[in-house]
Amino acid sequence: MDSISDNTLNTQPAQWNGLTMDELRMRRAKMLVRREVKRATLMHQLETKRDEVSRNGVRSLLFTPSTVAGLKKADYAFLGYKAIMLLVRLYTRRKRR
Repeated sequence: MDSISDNTLNTQPAQWNGLTMDELRMRRAKMLVRREVKRATLMHQLETKRDEVSRNGVRSLLFTPSTVAGLKKADYAFLGYKAIMLLVRLYTRRKRR
């Protein structure tokens, strides 16, 4: 019985392999910085799109600025006609079903 009790008494406590408090603080700080940088990037992209829309209207969301600058009224009429015809075709197909 002595040999059994010796084995249980001589066991070493398990080593902690986790992170220290300093490592946890550093990881949290890095995560917060990454989040703030991402937020700033998204806000910049949003402001850029808002500026494009205010300058060129909703068409700037559909076309690049160089394309929008080159469009004439006839081009808009043609694109509108094509869009209306596409919608009419979809509507008539749906009516038949």
